[in-house]
Amino acid sequence: MTVADAKRVAQKHYDLLQQDDLAKWAETLTMENRKALTIKGSSSIMWWEQGRGYFEQYGVHYKFDRSNQMNEGYCTLLFTKYNADGSVRGMPVSIHLRKEDDKWKVELASY
Repeated sequence: MTVADAKRVAQKHYDLLQQDDLAKWAETLTMENRKALTIKGSSSIMWWEQGRGYFEQYGVHYKFDRSNQMNEGYCTLLFTKYNADGSVRGMPVSIHLRKEDDKWKVELASY
């Protein structure tokens, strides 16, 4: 599993958020974060709500910027956030991925 594989999972995570597909979006999360989707006020629920809010209010979308940290089973990637009109919205956001069952899964995301 390379940084390219992690990048694909992270982009899919952000794309599924825009597509309003909670079930498939949840598949990009670590097992612990997927389980937390059933708990009101959990980080996973807040990520979904915040990310959907940015998309619904501003048409925000994300594009890969650069790798920040890469280890055997963990990486941090940075994505640039864009408004619907193509202008950059704030600083790049980070997404942390961890290998779980030899697949990259989202451990921590920002929007």
